[in-house]
Amino acid sequence: MKRLGGVLLLLVLGYVLYYDMTIGTLPLLHTYSKTKETSAKVANDKQKENTSQAKFKVIEVKTGDTVLSITEEINKKKIPSIEKVVTDFKDLNQDKSPAKLQVGKKYKFPLYQ
Repeated sequence: MKRLGGVLLLLVLGYVLYYDMTIGTLPLLHTYSKTKETSAKVANDKQKENTSQAKFKVIEVKTGDTVLSITEEINKKKIPSIEKVVTDFKDLNQDKSPAKLQVGKKYKFPLYQ
């Protein structure tokens, strides 16, 4: 009985190895990269549309101001999540970090309705 179990286990293991080496269980790399590029392109197009439609206000930063505090100040209604505010700030101000605001400089801050 033990021999039969060992032989069956060996046959199943051999079949699994053969299948994995010839057909494979992972998706093909060339199809994955195309899918990733396509989805990234669609995401970039949506961001460009949102940025072009987005309203903003140019404000000079004072001592102690943060992106969140200024955004809360200029928007009377409830603002969206912090991640959304940071993403919108980065879209409006290319190559500017929201964590490194400089006093006296002017930045574009998103307006929400």
